[in-house]
This record gives sequence, structure tokens and C-alpha cells, in this order.
Amino acid sequence: MSNEKTKLEVARQALEREFESTFINDLMPGILHNFANPLNGIMGRSRLLERRLNDYLKKTNPHDPEWMDPLGAEQTRLLSDIASICKESDRFFYMFQDLASKFYAVADRRLDQINLEDLIRNEIRFLDFYLDFKHEVKKTVKPAGDLPFVYGVLSDYSYCFSALFRDAMGRMKRGDRKELSIEMVHTHPVISVSIEDTGAGIDNPADDADSAPSSMPRRSDGNFAYIKTIFDEYGINCLFEGMEDRNRITIEFPVTKK
Repeated sequence: MSNEKTKLEVARQALEREFESTFINDLMPGILHNFANPLNGIMGRSRLLERRLNDYLKKTNPHDPEWMDPLGAEQTRLLSDIASICKESDRFFYMFQDLASKFYAVADRRLDQINLEDLIRNEIRFLDFYLDFKHEVKKTVKPAGDLPFVYGVLSDYSYCFSALFRDAMGRMKRGDRKELSIEMVHTHPVISVSIEDTGAGIDNPADDADSAPSSMPRRSDGNFAYIKTIFDEYGINCLFEGMEDRNRITIEFPVTKK
């Protein structure tokens, strides 16, 4: 019985892995494509309906009180309802765009130019699909201005930033103060990305009186080792610093192609 149960678990896990292996590269593009078609139709038709109703009302006789009085309140409601449909369809489109951008990023294995600010903002918007992150964490992304491109594989960078932000979410989970801030600064020849969170310390100062930043946290939980391995491949430096009320991770990206 035990052997049969083990075989059953192995079979289940194998089929789960087989399904998961198709999810990003094969299944998700089709899902996004199939959602995009009706969404575009809803957005186009709602805008067209809004325009046609406005045109129709302009052509009616505004000087006939017997016609206008009963229509006035109904006209206001109709216009308000259509405006709400347009607004919600736009909001749905932007959420769809955030979802699509994430899955395109993790599927992109090309070595190419990357806009760090766009990538980070896309990652933050995608993380709003985690409801605790959306409703409980105060997010601040300071404008960076015109940053030069960096080079790398987009999926590597997307996975790394996603892991950094989700690790920060985990550290903040039990705290009352939940704040995440990201700042990008270009100082030739690097772009420095500073990520600060108010979660539990990534260092353990009690074990070491030296509070200087380190290339790896002394308490190496989370995904830091994996992230550092990937960033090392591109010559990217990571510094981890635990402070009294917050953590800071500084990532330095070279702006010239290796």
C-alpha cells in the first residue's frame, strides 16, 4: 500500500510539473490573447456608445419642455452609467496590461537593453494582485528621470526583483508599519537601485557589532543567495544593510554592455 501511494504521489507530481512547464511559454500567451479580444471589443463599443448617445442628445430639441423634463434625470443617469462602464473597462485594461507585461517579461530570455524604471514599476503593479500587498503596504517609487538602459536577460531581472519585493512582503507581514520604497539614481557608470522596507531585519546585529553593509545578509533567509548568483552573472553588486527601523538593499547595475 505504501509503495502504491508513493507511485501515486510521483505520478501526480510529474503531471503537475508537466502542466506547470507549459504555463508561462505556451498557456499564458493564449490566455492573454483570448482575454484581449473581448476586452478590446468592450472598450471600443463602450466609447462608441458614449459618443453616439452624446451626438443623439445634441440633435434632439432642447427647447421642448414637454420632451426635456422627463428626459433630464434619465439623460443624466444614462450618461453617468456609460461613463462608469468606460472607466471600469479602462481600469480592467490597465490590470490586464500589468498581468501581460509580467508574463511577457518572465518569458523573455533574450540578452537585450532593459529600462529599469519601467521594469520596477511593472513589478510593483503586478504585485498588487497579492491583496495584502495592495491594501496593507505603502509603496513609494521615486521618479528617476531619464535613466540609461542596462543590459541583461529580462526574465532574470524580473524574477530577481519579484523575489526581492516578495521577500520584503514576508518580512513586513507581522509588523504594524508596512512601507516599501524604491529609489533609482544614475551615477556614471552605474545605476543604483535602493530598496527599503520596514520589515524584520535581514541582518542580525546581535551576532556582529559591525553594522556595515554586506554582500550577503548574515541571516540568509529568503531568496538572497539565488538573487545574488544571478546578479553576479551580470557584474551587478548587491549590498544588504539592516538598520534599526528598516532594511536597505542597494543594487548597482553597470550601464555599459559587458
